[in-house]
Amino acid sequence: MEDAASRSSRGGDGEQPRPPLSPVPSPGIDGAMRSAISQAIVRIHAEHYGKGATQAKTYVWENLVVTVLRDVLTVAERTLIDVGRAEIVRDVRTTFQSSLEPAFRAAVERLTGRRVHSFMSQIDPIRGLSVEVFVLEPADGHDAA
Repeated sequence: MEDAASRSSRGGDGEQPRPPLSPVPSPGIDGAMRSAISQAIVRIHAEHYGKGATQAKTYVWENLVVTVLRDVLTVAERTLIDVGRAEIVRDVRTTFQSSLEPAFRAAVERLTGRRVHSFMSQIDPIRGLSVEVFVLEPADGHDAA
């Protein structure tokens, strides 16, 4: 007899089992390198915004590097959010992040020794969270996607 846990691990009605969603280590990207990436991203934010995140953590899954930053907003941005202008903060941050793309790419490429295939950035102005997302070109030369 099959229980609910068995069905959910397969993905439902007779589907093949899905792999767990835990991070898959990328060759050569260990905890020290993830920490170095977090520090580099925070440093770029601090140099260009005048304020770095108070917390940052980098996650790696195969060719995907994601840095989550907490408490990223400047005093001016918090003031805008307090008066209901969060969309202005998001628009300015998005524009600014795109101008900083070469710096973010260079830092991740220098630390990982791999080319960045794609860079994306997003902010949640209400919660003061930001993410920097990098898709690396594979170490074995196959398609990055």
